[in-house]
Amino acid sequence: NKQQFSLLEENRGLLIRVNQGHTIMTVEPERLLKQILSADEMIVCVHGTYKRNLESILESGLKRMKRLHVHFSSGLPTDGEVISDEMLNVLIYLDIRKALEEGMKLYISDNKVILTEGFDGVVPVKCFEKIESWPDRKPIPFSNV
Repeated sequence: NKQQFSLLEENRGLLIRVNQGHTIMTVEPERLLKQILSADEMIVCVHGTYKRNLESILESGLKRMKRLHVHFSSGLPTDGEVISDEMLNVLIYLDIRKALEEGMKLYISDNKVILTEGFDGVVPVKCFEKIESWPDRKPIPFSNV
């Protein structure tokens, strides 16, 4: 259960709302999500992916693809509340402080997924804090300069 939906009670009826994963461009994240204003609000912000994608990511950053946002987790795959693909084998950590200083807007959804549009749909490599293999957590060298 990825908890991509939540129920809202309104006018004595139930509404279904998508927590994240929107592809509709008219969705206003400011109205549906809580903005993260300080790096102190998050302990970790990590994106899980696959080694086969890493070269492309290091060349051009993390892209939102057809979604409105790039998705990050607020914990590691072994954390109880974290929902992730069991097959992922690379973790990319966002430098939250640097991302916010650069002007990136970060949001957290009701199911604790961290979302960003990045800059023009891309989270640049310069905003990566570190990259690790998973599950052994060995550092993967890269340049974020």
